[in-house]
Amino acid sequence: MKLSTTLNPFVLPYNRGMAPYYEELENYKQLGFPILDCIFCNADWAGSPLLTSRWQEWGEKLAEKSRELGIVYEQCHMPYYNFTSSAGGVNEATELLVERSIAVASMLGAKWIVSHPATAFAKFDMVRASKEENLRYFSRCMELGQRHGIGIAIENMADFPGQGYRRSYCATVEELCDLVDSLGRETGICWDFGHANLVYHDQVPCLEYLGKRLKATHVHDNHGQGDEHLPLFFGNIKWTPLMRKLVEIEYSGVFSFEMKRIDVNLPKEIRNAQWKYAKITGEYLLSLAEPK
Repeated sequence: MKLSTTLNPFVLPYNRGMAPYYEELENYKQLGFPILDCIFCNADWAGSPLLTSRWQEWGEKLAEKSRELGIVYEQCHMPYYNFTSSAGGVNEATELLVERSIAVASMLGAKWIVSHPATAFAKFDMVRASKEENLRYFSRCMELGQRHGIGIAIENMADFPGQGYRRSYCATVEELCDLVDSLGRETGICWDFGHANLVYHDQVPCLEYLGKRLKATHVHDNHGQGDEHLPLFFGNIKWTPLMRKLVEIEYSGVFSFEMKRIDVNLPKEIRNAQWKYAKITGEYLLSLAEPK
């Protein structure tokens, strides 16, 4: 297992051209993060290069600069939305970004690209209806993934406060594994430890249940009440037994931070101090997973 963290290339001012992406890449490399997870979730922003006819050129430049710096990508994250919504359904504009994000993730050399399952909230038989819609949607994503040589990893959900604590499909490990098993071997699971902490008091049995299906991780902390995306040990997740279980199930992917909000309010001059702390805690936890 190796340490990784997220790169979000869609939140920087685009009037500075390609420079902001390069600066971020160089900074992460200097901080000691040679493995990154490129997230495309904000790629619908008005200045997004994925919305332009030059999106392939942008992806190739990002990949080229990453290779120059020795940065690699094990997993990425595609845009997501509730494609089961009776009001909207499949959104063609977002699907264009999904297709392009899969293509760029492949350019970056990622093995897996993560997506969220959707919930048919309006249906009385929510689990059955949600599974049916997700099978249809992710079958299409798998075809795109196969074309670009990348697998689809579906992420565990939670009954989030922002949706009025309504039940989310795939908030339980049983539903998530059932969906992935029904889709077949080209899919895997991304386990989001923060989401799981909103559902489970003890995640160790969940990791046991996931077994070889586990292909990617989202690592962050919270207090079990909201999806806070805190630094590790700032919430109440008990990390030590989880690291030992990851070793037991022979997880071979990356331990990937998804703490995108940890430096949002920090002055630029001290922002890196937070990431240095994050790296220290990540390395400490990885040391617990080393063979004794």
